[in-house]
Amino acid sequence: MSTVGIVGNPLKDGVGAAAAAILEWCAGQGVGVLVQEDIAGIVGRGSTAVPTARLADEASLIFALGGDGTLLVAVRAVARAGRETPIFGVNVGSLGFLTQVTGDELPQVLALHRADGFPARSRMMISARVKGRGEESVALNDIVIRNGAASRMLSLEARVDGEPVTRYSADGLILSTPTGSTAYALSAGGPVVMPSVEAIVATPICPHSLSVRSCVIPPSAVVEIEVLSGDDQTLVSADGDRVLSVRTGDTVIVKKAARAAKLVEIGRHSYYEILRRKMRWAGRVIGR
Repeated sequence: MSTVGIVGNPLKDGVGAAAAAILEWCAGQGVGVLVQEDIAGIVGRGSTAVPTARLADEASLIFALGGDGTLLVAVRAVARAGRETPIFGVNVGSLGFLTQVTGDELPQVLALHRADGFPARSRMMISARVKGRGEESVALNDIVIRNGAASRMLSLEARVDGEPVTRYSADGLILSTPTGSTAYALSAGGPVVMPSVEAIVATPICPHSLSVRSCVIPPSAVVEIEVLSGDDQTLVSADGDRVLSVRTGDTVIVKKAARAAKLVEIGRHSYYEILRRKMRWAGRVIGR
């Protein structure tokens, strides 16, 4: 490993301290550091400020300092670069469901690892494109189809591998990965899906029928969502970023992405522990 990259949220307290710990560790490892231009003023000396696209293309390991949103920025940048660079999420934000360690834990964790010694696991991503158009977007969490006008209902038809499944009359539709099952989809009533279980989860947003529920779809399937009734404000977002505009008659095609996201997982906190702590699940856990 020759180069480490650092991306971060300049509005988050703790980014400077976390970056300083990484710079000190990199100096001891003999590796160079590329830092996202947005946080160059916070990080200071010992690194080279570059655009995010160049950092994603050249770094062999990327630290994402912030919260889940910062990690998703890094994931999208790596995906656009056509790579599967490992990303180490460091939580200096609030929730930090996807991040592995806190800023306070980082120096201790770094002291126990070499630059090439961080284990990473692949997380399934999904892609979306509008039928008849060439542009495609990928997401680690979710693809969301909804109307930009908050009070307007959408009518959508879902097909899986060409077979009609249902018609949604709803405020929108979330198509999430297992990683994204604990994000927007969970707020809309979707299930929690373990990251090791690959699937696409379709969850309607405020459906106008109580019988409509989330549907878990195999990762090999091709999901088509036809907009039966929409307007010029209907949009498709990938991990919260608006990426495509659609209108009545358009069909959005969602499927498993060709590339996966690689997130560093050092085993410091188990997924179930994170669920209990971050979701604040009620109920007493009795030990043996």
